[in-house]
Amino acid sequence: MRNKNQGAVRKLAVRSLKNNRMRNTFIILAIILTCMLFTTSFSLVSGMMQAAQEQTMHEVGGRAHAGLKSATREQYEAVTKDPRIKKSYYNIFISYAENIVKRQTELRYVPYEDDLSEYFIQLEEGHFPEKENEMIVDTFVMDELGVEYTSGETIHLTFSFMGEVIEKDFIVSGWYEGDRISHASEIIVSQAYWEKLKGNRTDADFVEWGREHPNDRGVGLYAVNFYFDNATDLEEKVCSVISDAGYVPEKELDYGVNWAYMENRMDSADPITFVILASAVGVILLTGYLIIYNIFQISVMNDIRFYGLLKTIGTTKKQLKKIITYQAMILSMVGIPIGILLGYGIGKLVLPFAMNFTENGQMEISLKFNPFILLFSVFFSVMTVYLSCRRPGKIAGGVSPVEAVRYTEGRNKKKSWVVIMAISLSMILLTFVMTAVGSFRLDSYLESRIVGDFLLGSNGIFSVTSISDDYAISEDYMDMADGAEGIISKDELWARFDNYVKLDEKGINQYKKLDEEGKLRKDEYTEDMIEWVIEGKEDLRMYSYGYTNNLLEKLKVLEGTLDIEKFQEGDYILIGRFHGSETLEASDGLYHPGDHVKVAGIVDGAKLQEIEKVYEVMAVVDIPYSMDLHRYTANVMDVVLPLRAFTESKENSVCFALSYKVEKEKQEAFEAMLKDYTENTNKFMGYASKNSLKQEFDGMIKVIAVIGISLAAVIAFIGILNFVNAMITDIISRKREFAVLQSIGMTGNQLVRMLILEGVRYVAAAGVISFIVGSLLARIILGALNNVIMFFEYQFQIMPFIMMLPVLLIVAVIVPVAAWHRLQKKSIVERLRENE
Repeated sequence: MRNKNQGAVRKLAVRSLKNNRMRNTFIILAIILTCMLFTTSFSLVSGMMQAAQEQTMHEVGGRAHAGLKSATREQYEAVTKDPRIKKSYYNIFISYAENIVKRQTELRYVPYEDDLSEYFIQLEEGHFPEKENEMIVDTFVMDELGVEYTSGETIHLTFSFMGEVIEKDFIVSGWYEGDRISHASEIIVSQAYWEKLKGNRTDADFVEWGREHPNDRGVGLYAVNFYFDNATDLEEKVCSVISDAGYVPEKELDYGVNWAYMENRMDSADPITFVILASAVGVILLTGYLIIYNIFQISVMNDIRFYGLLKTIGTTKKQLKKIITYQAMILSMVGIPIGILLGYGIGKLVLPFAMNFTENGQMEISLKFNPFILLFSVFFSVMTVYLSCRRPGKIAGGVSPVEAVRYTEGRNKKKSWVVIMAISLSMILLTFVMTAVGSFRLDSYLESRIVGDFLLGSNGIFSVTSISDDYAISEDYMDMADGAEGIISKDELWARFDNYVKLDEKGINQYKKLDEEGKLRKDEYTEDMIEWVIEGKEDLRMYSYGYTNNLLEKLKVLEGTLDIEKFQEGDYILIGRFHGSETLEASDGLYHPGDHVKVAGIVDGAKLQEIEKVYEVMAVVDIPYSMDLHRYTANVMDVVLPLRAFTESKENSVCFALSYKVEKEKQEAFEAMLKDYTENTNKFMGYASKNSLKQEFDGMIKVIAVIGISLAAVIAFIGILNFVNAMITDIISRKREFAVLQSIGMTGNQLVRMLILEGVRYVAAAGVISFIVGSLLARIILGALNNVIMFFEYQFQIMPFIMMLPVLLIVAVIVPVAAWHRLQKKSIVERLRENE
């Protein structure tokens, strides 16, 4: 028989709350901390995703979801009329500025001023170009050409268009702040000038020119950008709209997707990433659960007599569960809003501070309001509270009235383990974060970026935005460096660009096998070349490097052995890993130690059979990034030839970099000399220094440390407060037990010492568990990242325990003393009668 007793249940819940204000305070505090934990975590993750997405958009050069490359007007109109495309815009690529060498600078025609914002161009001064000689430039261009930041300045540009070299003076109609993150500077010309350049040429003329001159592919054609409803499955969507327009993707019409969008990137995220994210979310949820569960567990045990009395008057098990759940929801209505505000506030403060340490410090990055942060935080907080009070609710509903009335609170093993696990989780997470931060290796980072203390070369190897293909170091730059004081050693890095491998039957068969396995990169540029190589009609291109002996020692041998003296005699070759659809494993290479390789050279476009030479493969090696040209071509081989192959015949050979080791006290002066030369004498030259790379590394690690340790600090703080709450509520709930002990002769000092020892045992047990579990988890998860993240190597960290254990021990001493003094305000008789 059903009756309407919901009102009575709510009234009991509310009145019970009013009679337990101290307990309510602890529960609300636990809910606030849990919600703050969730909100801070979600805020920081969301903020970092926003920052990473914004940064990548700046690198890509726009916000659009996807786009077409080198399209004709007809193709542009056919594709963008698809109803799935919600917005589209375009620009036309004209050329590169040849007299701007520090940074790749592109001349483009943008038809509408409103589209400038899509390319992150915001005019600081001036107007959109209208006259034939007007243009918009950025501060990088103005700096290199020595022009003041003001409209009306004259800029002289040299560029090529359709085979014609053009030199022209332009007037700055407007200028904008250069974007350091972007890979290129954009110069925007007027429609009047574009129409003059274009003349009577049609799209077909530009397509044909690009086909005959691959380096000019795209000149005069449309670079189209567009948006869909959302950023999921971008690859599939863009291929679909191209196909529906009547074109074959990549074959007839090339396209690109904006990989900045997280929705699209998560579709292809590797399983390790999901495991790590899921583990992090799991730890955070478990921490929040234990915080609240611990308080509710103690609270129910403290009120067990009250629930027993309710059962004697007919309250059912289900109604008791509802009372506890209803109380939890009421307290959540107080705690959750406060937790959200505090957590979001922490996220807003920490994120910009952390981003200041990155190369994106110039970007105005702040935590943008995201309703999902609010929804996730509320959902997880409510679910955590609900789940946390289910088990205590079952305990309250399952106890019989007689057991409840006779129940005397004492030390409870389950409760003790809950407290221990809550403390342990805090230390485990702190261990995990601090271990991750401490595992980034400066020495590995420097080794991957530079050989020696200084590396000198042309801008071609130091800037991804450089368009220079001239890798030669100027003689006066070299002479200046050689004449500096404090040089300990000097090493040379050489390269050749005219070598080809004449594949034998074994090489062709392996190349064909890679093609069949999908390990070669295939597109409209490489497909014919792959077929010609397999058919023996074309030799295989290769990059040839030569190094002095000190640098050869830095090569990582993957197969075979490296005898440097024997290698330099001239009859051996070292094979680098093959570049196909990605950098392949050594086992996938075309040749292995003991094989023979025939190398041919080219001079003035004619193959010279007389300079062919057969080398024996001594070893397969990994050529570090710090020792190559930082330029990669698909389906080619990297090889290392004896140095004499470069120095004895310098035709088509170039010393592309010099490595110097310099006495420590002379390094500052050496770098100042290089900086002055590259900025004021020859802007085509550049350099890298170990000190500047160290600063770059430190800035990157500071970001990781600030974000990670901020989150860990919140967890640690929550863990400490949870320990405080657990100890205080435990002491309060056991006040009758303590009164009994005092009534039979235990002194107050003995009681305090007992409580302190209990707290110390909690801390000791948590320390042992967190040390074992935290170290093991960090070793397994972070150790798996050794081969995933460059310059990362798992390193055990003891600091989290050194930091946390003393604090917890102090708490274990202070809390019992403070709680005991509060209990002593009531006499032993009052405490004995309190629960009767």
